[in-house]
Amino acid sequence: MRLPNFLIIGAAKSGTTTLNKYLLRHPQVYMSSIKEPQFFAVDEIYAKGLDWYSSLFNEAKPDQVCGEASTDYTKFPLYPETASRIAKTLPDIKMIYIMRNPVDRAYAYYMHRGRKLGYKETFEERINETGIYINPSYYMMQIEQYLQFFPKESFLFLLMDDFLKEPAKVLRQICHFIGVNDDIDLTQEGSIVANSGKQNLEFRKRKKITAPLRQVPILSNVADVVPQTTKDSVYNLLQQFSYGKEIQQLYTPQPMLPETRQMLLEKFKEPNQKLAEFLNRDLSCWDK
Repeated sequence: MRLPNFLIIGAAKSGTTTLNKYLLRHPQVYMSSIKEPQFFAVDEIYAKGLDWYSSLFNEAKPDQVCGEASTDYTKFPLYPETASRIAKTLPDIKMIYIMRNPVDRAYAYYMHRGRKLGYKETFEERINETGIYINPSYYMMQIEQYLQFFPKESFLFLLMDDFLKEPAKVLRQICHFIGVNDDIDLTQEGSIVANSGKQNLEFRKRKKITAPLRQVPILSNVADVVPQTTKDSVYNLLQQFSYGKEIQQLYTPQPMLPETRQMLLEKFKEPNQKLAEFLNRDLSCWDK
C-alpha cells in the first residue's frame, strides 16, 4: 500500500497550490492525483478508507516520494480529529506548513470563497458569523494540535513572504526536507502563478451573466464559431441590463474596512508573538 511521505498541511491562501505545482516538476516527487484529498480532515472522505486514499498514489514510481496538499488539515476546530488521524496512520510523516500575514490570509480566504458563491455579505459580516475565516490564521493554535502527537522536527515551517522573494531557495529547503535532490532548480522552467483571483472572478462573473444565452440550444450550438469580439460585445450589452447589474454587484467584493483591519491586527498580535518565539523569527511585519 502506497502512502504519502510528506504533507503540505496549509495554510489556506498562503501559496500551497503554487508549492504543489512546483513540486510536480521534480522527477523524484509524486503529488496525489487529487490536489486536496482532505482525507484526514473531512469525516465523509475519511470514511472512504485507507485503500481509497492509497489509490491516489498508485501512479507513483518506486523511486519517487509521495506527497499531498490539503489545507483543511489546519482548520481546527472545524476539523478536530485531523492531527490524531494523521498520527495514527502516518506516525513518521513529514509536514510542511507555510504561513502569511494572518489578516491578509483571512481576507484572501473570504475573496476565494466569494469567487465561487458570490459576495452576499461583507467580510465584516462573515467574520462575525463564523470562525472559518479567522481560526486558520491562528497558526500557533493549529501547530499545537500537531505537537500533541509529533515532535517539532517533523515540520518544515515556511513564510509566504520568503517564498515570494526567493522561491528557488525555499524550494531547495523543501526538497532537502523531504529527502529528494535539492540541486534541481524547480523555477528554471519559469515562475508559477496559481489561483489568479481576478481572472477566476471575471470568468465566473461572465459565466453567470451569459448563462441564459447558453441555455438556448441554437445559441449554445453556434457558440464555438462566433468571433470573440462578438461575444465580448454581447457580454458588455448584457451587463447593462438589470440582471447583469445584479450579477456584477454579487461578484464585486467590498474591501476590508480600515477599522476591521486594525481590530484584527490587535486580535492576532499576541498569537503572532507566540509564533515568533516558537519559530525564532521576527514577525513584526505582520503587525501592520
